[in-house]
Amino acid sequence: MGVGHVALDYYLNQESPFRSFPVCALLDPRPAGDRWIPVSAASATALSTGVNISSDNGKSENQKHYPTLFDYAKQEKKSTGVIATSSLTYPIPAAFITSVEHWGREHDIAYRIFNSDTDVLLGGGSRFFKMNTVTNTNLIPLMQDRGYTYISQQSQLDVLNPEKTEKILGLFADEALRKANYRSLSLTLMMEKAVAVLEKNKNGFVLVVDGSQIDWRAHERDDDGLLTELHDFSEAINWAVNYQKKNPETLIVMSGTNETGGIFLIRDDSEPSQVSIKYNTSLHTANLCPIFAKGPGEDRIGGIMSIADLGKELIDFIRE
Repeated sequence: MGVGHVALDYYLNQESPFRSFPVCALLDPRPAGDRWIPVSAASATALSTGVNISSDNGKSENQKHYPTLFDYAKQEKKSTGVIATSSLTYPIPAAFITSVEHWGREHDIAYRIFNSDTDVLLGGGSRFFKMNTVTNTNLIPLMQDRGYTYISQQSQLDVLNPEKTEKILGLFADEALRKANYRSLSLTLMMEKAVAVLEKNKNGFVLVVDGSQIDWRAHERDDDGLLTELHDFSEAINWAVNYQKKNPETLIVMSGTNETGGIFLIRDDSEPSQVSIKYNTSLHTANLCPIFAKGPGEDRIGGIMSIADLGKELIDFIRE
């Protein structure tokens, strides 16, 4: 998500949450070494561990595994959760839960998620749990034995009672969720239920919410799809901002991990009062990404930050 993506929501959405943040900075998404263009696994690893790497597989050059944001959260006895519109085994959600050796090994990542003790898991990827090739078994009943409430339909999430729920495993698709244009399950609903479960921990919680398919629609140059994914994401951020107002000890940090499409906005000649979306590419770019922050510690976000430095700040917030 780059500046162009934010500009789209800011200009076209009168309730854009990006109007509500007191702090705005820029993210340098480049991986380590002499490469300029970020890849998902490297970006996810840098943000989740505070260590910048150059490899595509999410491991450092010396093959060392670094503790993740959730590892530090667990040390502080905080609850943890992930929400994604991709499969939970995709690099960005998975990297916060476990060390991701290779983003293509999704059965292995599902097994690592199974062993992670993450409290709330909401997204896609059921096939990697139901027929896990690492264990040759269905991981879902095993997770239920560990105290997870398993759901696979929005109707089940609608009626889920957080007071009677300690852990959630919600897998709503074999792989990624449907495009926002075609799904009724919103990030906002998932966030609302996740927070209601996580906030019961008096030590606090860490929740990662990934609007995964904003990136995908930009890869596809799908204007309508991009706007719909952005709307779904911005509504979820609005919910989070309202929650933070009622719970001022909460810190919200919103950041992209890379920009896709080289998006810029120009006048729409067919409708002068509107803008037209233009793409320079269908790939990732080295463009800077926006960071927004609101809450305790927001003053430590500013200027142009490397993605690893932002990751270090997030870890420091948790450990303090």
